[in-house]
Amino acid sequence: MQTFLKQFKIRCGYSIPYHPQSNPVERVHRYINALLRVAVSRSDAVHDDWAVCLPYVEFSYDEKFIPGTKVSPFMLHNGYQPLYPEDLAKGPIKCQNKTYQEKLEFTTEMFEQMEEIVREANEEAKAKQKVNHDATHFDVELQVGDSVLHYCEAGLDKLHFKWHGPYEVVEKKSPVKYIIKDALDGQLVEASVQQIIPFYGEEPVYDDDDEMIQSRGEWKSLKHGTFVVFKRHDDVSWDHLHVGEITQAYNSVTGAIEILHYVDMGPNDRTWDPAKSMEKRRIFVEYVDPEGNSYTRKRNTTQLIPGSTEFRRKYALQGRESITIIVKNFNRQTGGKIPSDVCMKVKDYLKKNDPAPEPSQAKRPSRSR
Repeated sequence: MQTFLKQFKIRCGYSIPYHPQSNPVERVHRYINALLRVAVSRSDAVHDDWAVCLPYVEFSYDEKFIPGTKVSPFMLHNGYQPLYPEDLAKGPIKCQNKTYQEKLEFTTEMFEQMEEIVREANEEAKAKQKVNHDATHFDVELQVGDSVLHYCEAGLDKLHFKWHGPYEVVEKKSPVKYIIKDALDGQLVEASVQQIIPFYGEEPVYDDDDEMIQSRGEWKSLKHGTFVVFKRHDDVSWDHLHVGEITQAYNSVTGAIEILHYVDMGPNDRTWDPAKSMEKRRIFVEYVDPEGNSYTRKRNTTQLIPGSTEFRRKYALQGRESITIIVKNFNRQTGGKIPSDVCMKVKDYLKKNDPAPEPSQAKRPSRSR
């Protein structure tokens, strides 16, 4: 097999199952399969002639411009776009009076420019894909000894439960591949990170009132990586509000979430006003130095004070560490701004919960002549 691959200059690589991100040709196969499906589904075609359609599908893929460029795979291979019969009717092809050496240097420079353009477009596309991916996904770092559930296809019944376990993580072979052990028979299984999820134990059964059930449902709807406006129950004043990012979603076993605090420390990065209006806040990650003082990094060029840590805190649904969620699941805008719709919701909350009664309008005294 190795001799065959070497003879035809084929690079062969292997990817783990259930992890298509590690196989870059999957996206190309998806496009080709879609075109072949259309080609063989015509009324005058038979399903056995897909091989006849394959050269035309390949040509269709090669002549398409790579997104973000005016370069196609055909140009990267041949140096020019393919000509169609109608192109010949547009006029004679211009002849370039160049020597062989000049033509060679021109072609080499053109290939280098096209490769650079495609490389830059590819990096830009990857950056955009990463932003879109990170907006809805988060990585779970599993450690040796953690309990997980393993996804495996078992049985043909669609109602059959496909998550089995618990298993124990015994080895981390790579960032996307783990060795897990069955807690019952000790069998070792090699699993992708796509096939396992953390297992925190059985969810306890609660006997609560309707208000607590509603609060628990609200906490379960909090999404990892989004922002919340909340009020701590140990705050001194009723209008002291906080903003943070959900770094750990609701854990039904511990009944807690983890929030990374974001604060506005003012123009000099020295004072924090918890009663400051949301429209005026420009929030950034709160850091705490070894002396317990808070500060932020408004610019990435600002150096961290040695020994500083991000201010993260776990909050429970009940008890002294409980909080009230005011606005949930929003994203911070450019420059640390809070969205206007979030500010309006906070205003409504403060208006409804203001303990001071609204002052009555005093009657104006009438003037006597």
